[in-house]
Amino acid sequence: RQDVHLVDDQIVIDLYVIIEYGTRISEVAHNIMSAVKFRVEKALGTSVAQVNVHVQGLRVSQED
Repeated sequence: RQDVHLVDDQIVIDLYVIIEYGTRISEVAHNIMSAVKFRVEKALGTSVAQVNVHVQGLRVSQED
């Protein structure tokens, strides 16, 4: 899920994600923030003030 807001004419994006168990949560969140910021700025031609990643849970994969 995601929410996009304009705050004082600046774009703020909130992303709600579930991350795979065993991954480095802070690294994954940082990579998501960077990728979303870059792609949105490139697509819209305007800067993004914030990208907030909210980790809502962990997913455990079933091994066969």
